[in-house]
Amino acid sequence: MSSSVEPALSQAQSAIETVSPAIALLDAQGTVVGWSQAAQRLVGYSAAEVVGRSAGVLLVAADDRVKAAQAAQESTLWGRWSDFARVRHRNGRSIDVILCVSSLSGQDGPDRWVVWATDKATLPAWPAGTTGVAPFLATLMLPSRPPIGVGIQDPNLRCVRANDIQGSLDGLPLSLRLGRRLTEAAPGTGAETLEAVMHQVLETGDSAMDVDYPALLPANVRSNRILTASFFRLDDAQERALGVCMCTVSVDVTETRRARERLAILGEASRRIGTTLDVMQTSQELADLAVPFLADYATVDLAESVPLGEEPLAHLGPQDGRIPAFRRAGLASI
Repeated sequence: MSSSVEPALSQAQSAIETVSPAIALLDAQGTVVGWSQAAQRLVGYSAAEVVGRSAGVLLVAADDRVKAAQAAQESTLWGRWSDFARVRHRNGRSIDVILCVSSLSGQDGPDRWVVWATDKATLPAWPAGTTGVAPFLATLMLPSRPPIGVGIQDPNLRCVRANDIQGSLDGLPLSLRLGRRLTEAAPGTGAETLEAVMHQVLETGDSAMDVDYPALLPANVRSNRILTASFFRLDDAQERALGVCMCTVSVDVTETRRARERLAILGEASRRIGTTLDVMQTSQELADLAVPFLADYATVDLAESVPLGEEPLAHLGPQDGRIPAFRRAGLASI
């Protein structure tokens, strides 16, 4: 893979994971059983108009319908499939999208598919010389590209469907997840926060993007893995809340978190340091900021390079072969 392509692949990956995609839930026959508001915004059809109909009618090209049908059979080995396609908007125009499909397992077997579609126009342009489906498929095959975990919660927030990737990311296997709420399957973790987000999505219909949370591992397993999840409400044919679709990726947020911490410290420093022109007080303010943000113990020592209280200021040099003493101007400790 050429180095000119890799930046675009990275940008496309970020766009796919941060742009709110259209979400649809299909049964084993490809019939739409759940529809998101983002899907309505993308193609113009409401849940009442689409739920109960074959998802294939939204595909413009017959070749796309054939490829989708074949992929539904062949991708059972991998559990997911991605490709470019052209979908039909309600007003008759066509939209080029990227389709991602993943099989979902339930207590009665893998008989559901989740489909998320992203408008190709929202993705960055490819470098010259890269055409066709290869660039996007390359992103899916990149070792650094995080797989996407998917879970479907009913209106009571009990998990009714999930793919195997979700369990490999957050540590909760299907046997523990299905039929339970996250707070039941993983008590004492960040599950309460996630359920609060899901409640809000169910009530408002608004998607919640990029919610960071620690992996929901058993209590005796320690992990620093941070996951990022986005939540989308699915509606039924009566446009009532059918449930919440939770899409999760495992990402390294170390640098992002450090950047946020640095900004927070700089903001606090601008508020707390330099309130007066007194050098001793400013030194103490600096020490007070350093603890506990940066250290458990901090001192600020000033070189007495100018005589205190004398005008005009005169720089001091070594006296009798000795370097001038330091003055302890600030001290802080936990």
